[in-house]
Amino acid sequence: MRKILLVLKAEVVKQKQHDYHSYFVYFSLLLWPILGFLEVYFTYQPFTFTGYLGITDSRDLLAFLGTGYMAYTCFWSMVQNAWSMSWQEREGGTLEVAFLTPANRLAMMYGKALGALIQEVWMFCCFCLFVLFYTDTLRWDNLFLLPVFLVLLLVASTLWGGMLSALCLYSRDSSMIMDIFETPMNLFTGTRIPVSCFPTWAKLLSLVFPLTYCLQIIRLVLGIAEPGQRLLPSLLGLLLCMGIMVAVTAWVTIRVEKHNRETGELNFY
Repeated sequence: MRKILLVLKAEVVKQKQHDYHSYFVYFSLLLWPILGFLEVYFTYQPFTFTGYLGITDSRDLLAFLGTGYMAYTCFWSMVQNAWSMSWQEREGGTLEVAFLTPANRLAMMYGKALGALIQEVWMFCCFCLFVLFYTDTLRWDNLFLLPVFLVLLLVASTLWGGMLSALCLYSRDSSMIMDIFETPMNLFTGTRIPVSCFPTWAKLLSLVFPLTYCLQIIRLVLGIAEPGQRLLPSLLGLLLCMGIMVAVTAWVTIRVEKHNRETGELNFY
């Protein structure tokens, strides 16, 4: 266990030294998500609030978008990091370390994800928490729920990021990961639009993403969920997705290493 924790720590430190080395980087990581949040908020604000799905005024809208964008930013940083790190390591000639090192392969994949998650989203999450306090979604009487859904986001998005990092080991053109997941994850998971508004085919597509279940659980425990939702189905769906992600990550990592042992050289790319 100690060795696994050391690998996780090493990946986090490596990413901090490589990508997050100036205050301007952190400022940009706060600025762009806030601009995206405000874009959607001001797009919806001119329309009349009818109470549909519990959104009766601008504060309800802020709470809905605050939870959505906080969770989405955690998961999207994983997509972006999986692509960015694989490209940088491929260009820099260090990608083969993932196969040559005696370190635990899964610990390396999850360390890459965790390093980006902690350093990319903490400022924007603070902004979203401020929004939730402002809208009275988070209050002193339910503040104990805050660690629960933060841990939920941390675990689920780390497993998601580890799976994407493993997939990027297999592909020479990992930019396709960005194309496959960016718009569908933003559109179908309930980040900006309630899932119940979608047609049946889109609702089924939303079930593929663990972010959908995370948002349902967070909004349920904070009391801003869509009518008719229940905690147990969302929790079971998330646990199933997490199990599948771990299995896929382990299988892909083993498959990639076997493939490179058969077809690769000491310097693979």
